[in-house]
Formats: sequence, structure tokens, C-alpha cells
Amino acid sequence: MNLPKFLVLGALDSLKEGSGYDVKSELNKKQVENWTDVKSGSIYFAIKKLEADNMIKEIRKERDKNFPVKIIYSITDEGKKLFDKLQEEAFLGLYPQFYGFKLALKFNSRKTDTEIIEFAKMAVLKIDSIIKKMNLYKDESSDLIFSDDFFIEHDILLYEQEKFWINKVISVLENK
Repeated sequence: MNLPKFLVLGALDSLKEGSGYDVKSELNKKQVENWTDVKSGSIYFAIKKLEADNMIKEIRKERDKNFPVKIIYSITDEGKKLFDKLQEEAFLGLYPQFYGFKLALKFNSRKTDTEIIEFAKMAVLKIDSIIKKMNLYKDESSDLIFSDDFFIEHDILLYEQEKFWINKVISVLENK
């Protein structure tokens, strides 16, 4: 997944239209900098790439006497399709590690509660599969003090917490 593209598309999908500055402001409002390492330069590079690929389009230019020309973009139908695809990857892939589902949920505008519940259930199944593989590997690891199983145990705890939170999302949506 290309995280900067996902974030730009998600922000423009939420805003309906906006400049690069508006996209950054929307991302700040959603506090994505707390759990992603995406820099401003990556956001502006993604905007240029998305425009070149016809995923977003320039709809107008605005001029304020004291500031440079501001280009206003909107997401295209192709951009919405790409965003939906990337959002599904985030829901299912737990990407970036442990924040994918959160990002997908935070930028959701078209998935229904039922669809989100289905994605959540698939994510829980994926987590269970990952934990099972980790436990199998852990059982075969060495006896060193800080062997792989010491670190795997930490990863298992992280996945268990993510599973707990995703199950909470399911519960909230089912009891809405």
C-alpha cells in the first residue's frame, strides 16, 4: 500500500475538494501524524503523482494577493475506486502495522456498518492466523535468554490488543 496516496485520497474524499495545504490540515485534524511517519513532502509528492495518474484533478486556482496561487483538487471516480481498494487493503492488511484498520475506519465515507463488521471479522481471522503461526514458530525456537520466542511473545501481545480493539469496533457497530 502507498500510505501517502491513501491519506491524500482519504482527505480529499472527506473534504470533497481542497489544496495541498487543506489536505495536510485535514490529516492534522484526524491526527494521523500520531501513528504514521508520513512527511509533508510525501503528501505533496503523492498529490502530483495522483494528479498525473488522473486519480485527482485540478478544478480551479485561487489567488490571494499576499500568497502564491493555490491549486484546488477533487478526487475523480477513478480516484474513489483506488481509495476504496486501498481502504480495503488497510482494513484487511493491518497496514501500517496495527494502524491500518484504524486508518481505514477514520477515513471511511462509503462503507456501511455491515461492510465494516465483515472487514473487522476478516481482520480478526487474519490476526488469529498470524498468532497461530507465531506460536508454532515460538515452540521451535532456541533456548537463548533473548531468543526469538521472547520477541514473538511481545508481537503476540500486540496482535491480541489489536484483536481486542477490532472486536470492540464490531460490538459498537452491532449495538448501534
